[in-house]
Amino acid sequence: MQGLRAKPVHIGQQRAVQLRHRLGGELRLARISAGLTQRQVGRLANVSQGFVSSVERGHGAASLAICARMAAASGHELAVRLYPIRTIALRDSGQLALVQSITARAAATWHPRLEFPIGPGDLRAADLVLEGAHEVLHIEVERSLVDLQAQLRAAQLKREALAERFDRPVRLVIAVPDRRSARTVVRSLGVAGSRTLAVSSRPSGTQFAMDHPSGQMDSCSSPLQIEH
Repeated sequence: MQGLRAKPVHIGQQRAVQLRHRLGGELRLARISAGLTQRQVGRLANVSQGFVSSVERGHGAASLAICARMAAASGHELAVRLYPIRTIALRDSGQLALVQSITARAAATWHPRLEFPIGPGDLRAADLVLEGAHEVLHIEVERSLVDLQAQLRAAQLKREALAERFDRPVRLVIAVPDRRSARTVVRSLGVAGSRTLAVSSRPSGTQFAMDHPSGQMDSCSSPLQIEH
């Protein structure tokens, strides 16, 4: 397991080696299941038999396009997905200033914890956790709403993991700079979106949306006691 301070280049390189061997094994099984020889797959994928053999053993530096062709030759489709395993430090992502703005406006009854670990063995971290006597606020800071549904889904997965660590309700807050682009994204959701993500604009320059454990969402400016 990689530590929180492991360099991305080392993590990525190690993962690349693992994926090459795993993909090679899957391509080999797919070929055998299809009743094809390496030479036949090579002909269909426009590569040599020796290259097919190398890829199947996890040694070939095959491009994504070639792997997709080899998979297609055996009647399969290559799929790629990304899974979050760690959180980029706030100081690296430029979000620290926004977090500091939030904590400065929070009432003294909230206990702030920056980059709070999601759980043992999980390299992800919540951007900010505000612990109160009766509830916990899990705050995720987004510099922009590039894909709101995907960003919200990733944050909700974090909240579900965090909820297992506390004996109080954990509510999710999405915080973004109060910019025209963010307002446009929220407005584009229409009526359905407004029922899911209620956003209020404040002089503090930050927008908030709060997710209740019941599924209802509202503004978190009140429980945070933002001062104008």
